[in-house]
Amino acid sequence: MNIFKIVAAGVAALGVTAGAVFADWPEKPINVVVSFKAGGNADVAARIVADTFSKELGVPVNVVNKPGGAHIPAVMSVKEAPADGYTLIQFAPPSFMVVPLTREVPYSPTDDFTPIFAAQFATNALYVRADSPYNTFEEFLDGAKANKLTIGVNNLGAPPNLSAVQLASEFGLEFKTLALKTVPASLAGLIGGQVDVAVGQIASINAFKGEIKPLIILDNNRVPAMDKHLPGVRTVGEAFPGKNAGAWVRGGWAVKAGTPQEIVDKLTMVSAKLGTDEFISTLPPGIDWKYVQGAAAVGEELQAGIDLYTPILDGLGLLYQK
Repeated sequence: MNIFKIVAAGVAALGVTAGAVFADWPEKPINVVVSFKAGGNADVAARIVADTFSKELGVPVNVVNKPGGAHIPAVMSVKEAPADGYTLIQFAPPSFMVVPLTREVPYSPTDDFTPIFAAQFATNALYVRADSPYNTFEEFLDGAKANKLTIGVNNLGAPPNLSAVQLASEFGLEFKTLALKTVPASLAGLIGGQVDVAVGQIASINAFKGEIKPLIILDNNRVPAMDKHLPGVRTVGEAFPGKNAGAWVRGGWAVKAGTPQEIVDKLTMVSAKLGTDEFISTLPPGIDWKYVQGAAAVGEELQAGIDLYTPILDGLGLLYQK
C-alpha cells in the first residue's frame, strides 16, 4: 500500500482528515520530466509552466529533459517513481499517442497516469513555396491529381505525416513522401526545392514569412489560434463540408496513477492559473494554448486522439496489434 494511504488511514482513525495530512505538501522540489531535448517548444512551455507552479506551490519545480528511446525512458522514469506527486511527466503526441499506438510499450497512458491538465496545442497546415503556381487549395488539388507530388513531413507516423495521409485519403491523392526529421526541416526542404508541398504547424508561418504560403488548414474545427497565425485561411471543414481533417497535438502534465487525490486536486487547482489571459499573454508567439483541466476532461481529449489516429495508422499498417 502507498505510504501516503497508510498515513492517511492512521490519522483518519484518530479523527484527522486526509486533507490535513497533505496540507503541507509539497515539502521538497518537484521534477517534471520532458521527453524532448532542451530548447524546443515543449521544453520552453514546460519551463514557463514550471515557473508558475513553483511560485504557487512555494518549492522549486525542475524540468528534467530525458530525450531519446522513442520517449519511453522518460515516461518510464515517472511510472517507476513513487506515486507521491513529486515526479510528473509532460505528455506529448509521441509519448502518449503515436508511440503507444504503433509499438508495444511497458506503460499505458490511460491506466498508468492521472492527467492534471492539457494546454499546449497545435494543428497543421498545408504549405507551398511563396513562388508556387498554386495559389489556392483547389489549384493544388488539380495539380496533385495531374502529377504525383512530393510532400515533406517530419517523421513517418508523426501528426504531420498522419495529416498528409488523411488528406490523400479524403481527396483521392497520391504523394511521394519525404521525411525530413523535423517540421522546420520539412519547410526548409520545401523552400529549397526538395519537396513540392509540406505539412507544417499553423504557427510555422512565423519563422518562414515571405518564403512559404499556406493553402489550407488541415483541421475541421476553427479555433482562435488559426486566426492568430493564418487569418483568412480556411479549414478543410469550412472549405469542404463532409471531408474529415484533424490532428492531435496536445501537451500537458500527468502524475503516476495512485497519487493521492488530495495531491492531484492541489496540482489541478494550481494549474487553473494556466488558463488565465494573464498567463497566456506570457507565452512566446510559437506556442499555442488550449487549456483544460482534470482527469475526465483530459481523458476525453486523449480518447479523441486515439479515435482519430487508430484508423489512419491501421491503414498504413503501423497500428500495433495487441
